[in-house]
Amino acid sequence: MKRKAKILFIQKASATEYKVLLGRRISSNESFWWIPGGSVEVGESDFEAGLRELGEELFLTYDFTKALDRFITTHTIPSVVEYKSSQAENIIFLVPIESESLIPVPSIKDEFEEMAWFDLVDLPKNMSREFSYIEQQFEYAVRAV
Repeated sequence: MKRKAKILFIQKASATEYKVLLGRRISSNESFWWIPGGSVEVGESDFEAGLRELGEELFLTYDFTKALDRFITTHTIPSVVEYKSSQAENIIFLVPIESESLIPVPSIKDEFEEMAWFDLVDLPKNMSREFSYIEQQFEYAVRAV
């Protein structure tokens, strides 16, 4: 079975408000929002695959690379959510970004039509079908980061 790795950036806007970065994709005439990432290739760790996929899909600015570097330089792995869908085993790395104001979304290289920050409690209605696999644990996992 295929393995897929995704990286979810999380920004804590206040003590109770969290924002997550999602991208909108179009597939088979369907528009949906989901987390950047893709397939793990032979010889890669899950986190390396997530980083590679980010590099292929987005132009990350300093705030995003700084958040990732905290894990890369210390050889640690962010908190994760794992789930199995009908097509793949999936792992989502939860990467917190610390900033006093909302960070602008990164520019898109490939795969997405747009990127946007969403309030954790007000996610778009057209989330990827994969969201159904983790919907119940998603909010708890993000708030625990």
